[in-house]
Amino acid sequence: MTPPRRFRAGRFLDSAAVHAAADANPRLRRFMRTVAGHSEAGEVRSRRLLEHLIRRIVDDVGDLHLGNAVSRLERIAVLRENIASILDHVLDGRPLPEGTQVAALGEYFDQLRTEMRDLSRPRDGIVGDAPLRLADDAAAYAESLLRDFEAGGGRHVEPAAVVDDAFRAMPANRKAAVRRAAELEPQALWRAVASETEGGKRAAVADLETRLGGRLTPDELARLRTAVDDLGRSRSRGLQMSEARLAEILARIADPDLRAVVASGDVWLTQQLAAHNPEALATLWQRFRDRGGRADDGPGFRSYLRHDMVTYGRGVLGEYSAAFSLSSIELFLKGPDANVKVAGTDLVGIGHDGWAWLIDDKSHRSTSVSGVSALTENLATNLRRDAADFRDGIARLQRGDPGFTPDPRILDAILRMEDAAAEIDRINRRGSAATRPARISAALAERRLRLRVTSAAGEVREISQALRDLGLAVERTGTPVPLPPIGGR
Repeated sequence: MTPPRRFRAGRFLDSAAVHAAADANPRLRRFMRTVAGHSEAGEVRSRRLLEHLIRRIVDDVGDLHLGNAVSRLERIAVLRENIASILDHVLDGRPLPEGTQVAALGEYFDQLRTEMRDLSRPRDGIVGDAPLRLADDAAAYAESLLRDFEAGGGRHVEPAAVVDDAFRAMPANRKAAVRRAAELEPQALWRAVASETEGGKRAAVADLETRLGGRLTPDELARLRTAVDDLGRSRSRGLQMSEARLAEILARIADPDLRAVVASGDVWLTQQLAAHNPEALATLWQRFRDRGGRADDGPGFRSYLRHDMVTYGRGVLGEYSAAFSLSSIELFLKGPDANVKVAGTDLVGIGHDGWAWLIDDKSHRSTSVSGVSALTENLATNLRRDAADFRDGIARLQRGDPGFTPDPRILDAILRMEDAAAEIDRINRRGSAATRPARISAALAERRLRLRVTSAAGEVREISQALRDLGLAVERTGTPVPLPPIGGR
């Protein structure tokens, strides 16, 4: 039976790779010919049905394996905690927890060994020597596959009108090259036009040129390459946004200026955001206008959207990269998340030496950082806020499980953070401003608190003297990560 968690592994399959594999397999080619012969939509429908079946089966098999692996990892975590608890008591010379026997340690290790072995052999861990069954009733499973296909991908129609318009707009010599290729190698030509990735397109065009070798002149092949690229881009735009779908999207936009910008906007960014997250589009449009953007500046708004998305993406990547790269932190009280625009610290953790780290990630293109408000002027506020959030989290866990006992290291870190916040408030009210950074740095060190700036996806190499005076340091937790451009093919 399929587990409740869905991982959707099939969505990572490349369409061009699926179609190429189908074309190379005699049984799958016969399947497509049979389906095409009984369908008014012909080969288009048969190819999409096969792709749907492959993606769905990969989804379901992936869910079995991944769901089993996640459950097994959860059991491994429990076993490790039990083993660690017994070893801590034994090594410290303390009596074992009530009801725990020394023999249980051996049993836990045996269970752990079994779980780890099955984790490395996922199929054996799920079914052993038995057949891998995706459903109890094969007929019901087949019906569900066809029902999903009819409800979704089965009714997809190629944007033929868009491709025809692009063909008619071509110069006469390109049209002639396309017609000649269509006469000689129609299937190879369509594979080149319909390829949905850069790698797939290069391979398909190379195959097409090999098949046409000696039958088209070098000039005709050059014009054909340009024509295939133009037709492929037009087809992709048509698949992404049809006239009917765009009209439906525009009808939901109340602001006439935004509606006009979306209508003439980029299909890959502006129109896709309007289709999938109209609330975010409206918010970003208002910010763009508030910052002086013109109501008729569609290209300017697209640039604003792209900058916002890239900045957001770098921030998310930076936080997660930092969290997984800081090996000196043993326990995170505040981990990475997708809310990179929320004010406050990014990460809070406890190191192997018991010191608590307050971290702000600066994953941008700048090499120097002169200000980190989360760790400077807002430090006391953020310390109190984080400490309060941690206490609330502990309270929720205790309400759910009255027997839950928080890690003493966490309670100690929370107390030190609260004490540091109070001390920083006192320092800000008293004494010379010139000595304030040094006094705050000393107060933090006394409470075993460190301030760090990480640079996981950027190139930060230095911080200002004022930040160093406060005790901040840079942790370069990764290498610069180039982000791909947002846009078309």
